Amino acid sequence: MGIRELRIHGVGGSPGAAMLGVPPEETVVVRQGRRTRVIARSQDRRVEGYDWGRLTTDSPLQPLWVLLLPFTLVNVAGWAHDGFAGSSFRLRVTRAAVHLSAGLLTVSYTLWAAIISVDYLGYQAIGRLGENALVLGVVMGFFVAAVVPALLMTVANATRRRYEQVDSGHGVGIRDGQARWAPDEDLRSDQFFAHDRSLQKLLNWHGLVTVMTFAAVALVAYRQWGEPNLGLGRVFVIVGFLQILVIAALAIICWNPSGGFPGRAGPRALPAAAVTLAVALSNGVCAGFALLVAQLLGVPWDRWGQELALIESFVITVALWAAGLSIWAVRRRGRANADELPPRTTPEGHAPDGVTAHLRAEVASQRSRALAAHQAPQLVSIFAGLFLTSALVSLLMRIDVAGPVVDWLQPPQRGVLSLVAAVLLPGIALMAMFLVWQSSISPALRRIIATIWDVLTFWPRRYHPFAVRPFTERAVPEFQGLITDRVRSDGGLIVSAHSQGSVLAAAALAPMGRTVLHRCGLLTYGSPITTLYGQAFPAYFGQQLVQDLGHRVMSGAGGWVNLYRLTDAIGGPIFGFGASEADVEVPDPAEEEASSFPLDPMDPEPLRQAWADVAGHQDYQHEIAYKKAVRDYRSSGL
Repeated sequence: MGIRELRIHGVGGSPGAAMLGVPPEETVVVRQGRRTRVIARSQDRRVEGYDWGRLTTDSPLQPLWVLLLPFTLVNVAGWAHDGFAGSSFRLRVTRAAVHLSAGLLTVSYTLWAAIISVDYLGYQAIGRLGENALVLGVVMGFFVAAVVPALLMTVANATRRRYEQVDSGHGVGIRDGQARWAPDEDLRSDQFFAHDRSLQKLLNWHGLVTVMTFAAVALVAYRQWGEPNLGLGRVFVIVGFLQILVIAALAIICWNPSGGFPGRAGPRALPAAAVTLAVALSNGVCAGFALLVAQLLGVPWDRWGQELALIESFVITVALWAAGLSIWAVRRRGRANADELPPRTTPEGHAPDGVTAHLRAEVASQRSRALAAHQAPQLVSIFAGLFLTSALVSLLMRIDVAGPVVDWLQPPQRGVLSLVAAVLLPGIALMAMFLVWQSSISPALRRIIATIWDVLTFWPRRYHPFAVRPFTERAVPEFQGLITDRVRSDGGLIVSAHSQGSVLAAAALAPMGRTVLHRCGLLTYGSPITTLYGQAFPAYFGQQLVQDLGHRVMSGAGGWVNLYRLTDAIGGPIFGFGASEADVEVPDPAEEEASSFPLDPMDPEPLRQAWADVAGHQDYQHEIAYKKAVRDYRSSGL
């Protein structure tokens, strides 16, 4: 059969036959997994594709994942730290702080459920009907509030059994699911995606935290019995204060302007920023929903608790985020040009020899958007700073030191901002769920949302068990198994990875030994390894991993070729501009005529027409550079 080309796709769901460049009827299913499959061209079995897209886009409950976004952000925060140059103390403190943030987030969710169900519904609404109704309403409120953490525990445990129990037939090394996280573990560990036992232990801890929170709620309710409200907002103020302290500690420990690559600015204190964003989203939406319930139940504004003290700040934060995003986008508009492209001189009906004015403007616009997108991780830090500033100003406006310390923070009064918050904040969550649902029928929207979800769910649930379940616990071991099988059977393999697929390929190859790597040719294109993952997760996709994996792959018979375009908003050079021959810039639009490169007779994917269009992040398989790399790999014999 010769050297096979094994393709792996990027975000946006299951591409099916499009990944192989042929119609569906010209493909065969080589292997069928649980929401994954391996397909091949029926006329050329040397080209196969690993289709993992249904792991993230085929769930009917995917819109509800929006409700788990804060937990997912905290989990991602634990992976976003720097390598700390061998400082194990800073690494331990960072992870401990993220674990503490995760526990506090579980406490705050449980508190919000108790505030809404026990205080507003049971104590204040049902309690108006009499003393017996008051006791019954509070007891019923506790049962209703317990549904939220119980449901989260159930979902987390069910997805753990279905997705994170590792199949011993896949991957590399011993995969029995009994491994525990090692302090210095990275992608080169063959157990990196095999920690089912650790997740079970984490679930138990958060279950205990939930029980302790309900015990504290019951104690406070007992002491406040007979008062206008149960005073649960005082407990929430303590939790919120602890959340801010942990964020401040994380910011000090993790301050890092380098982004993991020398000379490249990246997000500063990204773990602290991610936790801040999680706190802002969770408390903002929950506060808005609590206020909406209070108004629907007729709870008077003078009985609102301290939990709603910052409700106006959440509305202001949303406005600041919208304004900040607009300013950020406008400032980066027009930062690139396409002046070096030759103008077209041939008339219509003849082969173009350059670009028209319209195409030149489109290329310049795409390049500007790509430059802005490559700096997008910095938005997380900007958004976190805006929220903290807004919350601090609102806090200072709400403090009244005239009374007891526990009552210094004053609840809000009924006003325009509180009315807006009751509609806007729950509406944001509903709108987000609607957009996720719409992404199932809109390819353009699906690519945007899938890019966010697939980055967030790449990481195992090491820090919060309620995070959206990762797809990599299945995809990476399965892809590792495919690579080792093909190398053994064929003697060599071309791993062809697009976009997010290049991240999966790097994760799959990182723990492999030289025996396999020396028989692999790695071809990546549109890769976010440096432009996104290197900035956001420098300890795992920073310079050290890139250089180590690159050295081991390039020392074999195959090597590593990475294709990128200046118009690509996601992909870019992996080793740095001009730093390595492995990075190959692909011109966009295409500049060479298709006739200048002879195609393989069995190749169904035509070359791009010169000076015709802008491809951006797509259609790398139609480039001469791609065809040349595959031909060189096959001729090398691997």
